[in-house]
Amino acid sequence: MLDNARRTAEFNARQAYVGITNGIAQVHALEEAVVSTQSQLASTRLGQQVGVRTQVDVLNAQQLLFSARRDLAQAKYTYVLSLLRLGAAIGELTESDVATINEWLDGAAAVASRSNRVTRR
Repeated sequence: MLDNARRTAEFNARQAYVGITNGIAQVHALEEAVVSTQSQLASTRLGQQVGVRTQVDVLNAQQLLFSARRDLAQAKYTYVLSLLRLGAAIGELTESDVATINEWLDGAAAVASRSNRVTRR
């Protein structure tokens, strides 16, 4: 019984660690995707102003940007869950860990709010 619990805890810790390492790579890649789609949207808007792009092109570029932002938010969420799961699996998850993540999420929400205002221009 104790061996089974030990194996389960070890498995959960390994899974959480893999989730963290994968999450870091995915978050970095999606941050670059957001930058790229923001640039694409700006370029498409400029093209519309000079008459070589249509409003539909702008809307498609906006959709790509919002999809990239959604994917980034999902990747960050998965990463944070992996951090919490690792802490729980190794028995070191504390209230201060949760408070730190909560502060990080509050800061990320403020940045997203500012970013959305810039995009609407």
